Amino acid sequence: MSATLETSAEILKLERLLGLDAGDLGFLEVVPADELRTLRSRVTDSIFDAGGEALARVGMAAKLLPSALVASVAERAFGPLLCARAAATVVPDKAIDVAKRLSPDFLADTTIELDPRRVAAIIAGVPESLVVPVAAELGRRGEHVTMGRFLAFVPDHAIAAAMGALSDEAMLRTAFVLEHKEALDHAVGLLPPERMPDILRCASENDLWPEALDLLDHLAPATRGPIADVVAGLDETLVQRLVDAVSAAGIWENLLPVVGAMGAESRLQIASRPAFHEPRILSEIIDAAAQGESWSDLLPLIEALPSAVRRHAADLVAAYDDPRAPDIAAAIRNEGASATEPPLA
Repeated sequence: MSATLETSAEILKLERLLGLDAGDLGFLEVVPADELRTLRSRVTDSIFDAGGEALARVGMAAKLLPSALVASVAERAFGPLLCARAAATVVPDKAIDVAKRLSPDFLADTTIELDPRRVAAIIAGVPESLVVPVAAELGRRGEHVTMGRFLAFVPDHAIAAAMGALSDEAMLRTAFVLEHKEALDHAVGLLPPERMPDILRCASENDLWPEALDLLDHLAPATRGPIADVVAGLDETLVQRLVDAVSAAGIWENLLPVVGAMGAESRLQIASRPAFHEPRILSEIIDAAAQGESWSDLLPLIEALPSAVRRHAADLVAAYDDPRAPDIAAAIRNEGASATEPPLA
């Protein structure tokens, strides 16, 4: 994940935690993502540690009362914020039994206020009959940050059910702010294969290519390859939108590994698109590879370009002040040779 996208995701999470509108903390874009993550964790702990003794008494009382009564009191008197704070003090079986008696709207309100780390045992036991309506309601409200905090704590059957209740746009936005992105590869593996082309089209039609590329960046090679081939097969208009979005966001370092994951035919297909032949775009791509010292990510795309475009790219590479640049440029100009290994040795 690029530093730019990682910071953007952390800002969105912090804005949601503090109840701010998107963009209110835009001035933090110069702060490293790990520092924002630390700040958000400390703010969360400060919020949830307050009033611990009083909340513990609420949990003890809930254990003694019938679930129907607890649900009625929770919804009519306590409200979602207090219920979310007290949830961690209630034994999981009791909490789930109470949740079954709450309305989906109230459950969604309460979920927004939860810290999933403190109620992991409860989340793991929530049945699909609750997961689906709550996920659908959160998706309808655009609560992507809320949903992104829960994936690591939800069992597979519930993940699959929740994703089935979400639109393609909601899935992309949720994946972008996911709290534990190492879980993305497994989650994507639970999707029906026919859904991925629709998700990629959604990314193009809704200006969500940065979110889509971030998702692909966190997938294992075996998962990413077939999806990358789908990207190559998109129609020319959608590929142009992809190139425009990546150029505007300055995130070529996220797209180049996707091209590298494509099969040979798919790589030739996407490299034949005029969007990649514009001198300005070629210059941006090569500049990104040079600055990030990621020539190995650049070469699979360059090698697949038509001859005339490839020779122009070689000229651009040769101009860089990098001891490897002349060898890489020479190998690119040699149409019959692979530029991947010798110059990088």
